[in-house]
Amino acid sequence: MSTTSSIATQALRAYRHALRATTIAFHGDTRMLLAARQQMKQGMIHPPENQKDLSPEGKVQLMEDIALFLRRNVVQGKKVDVDPITQETQYHLNIHKDTELGDNDSIKQKTNLKARSFRNPTGGCGGAKQ
Repeated sequence: MSTTSSIATQALRAYRHALRATTIAFHGDTRMLLAARQQMKQGMIHPPENQKDLSPEGKVQLMEDIALFLRRNVVQGKKVDVDPITQETQYHLNIHKDTELGDNDSIKQKTNLKARSFRNPTGGCGGAKQ
């Protein structure tokens, strides 16, 4: 019985972590906050096909991973202004203390990949000769 209550306690803790993560990730965007929470609730009640075989511990870990992903990787952008001179739209990003900021080292590394042409060899759009 203690194992079941322990799993239930862990599941409740993971669910609370995920709810807090949605509050951080979707701060100021009530529509997305409510939609994310509804989706999370539905996923707990009716798990997707690929998660039905997970053990209870696996489901708890998945919820913790989702909470961590939301905290670190989801950044909301909000349209704030249009520059009167350049006519470019400006956005405010909700970057917070938990947002994972990369150093772009992987982008700076040289790769051996070569760009290929996207031109259609048969010519034109959809292969029609022009």
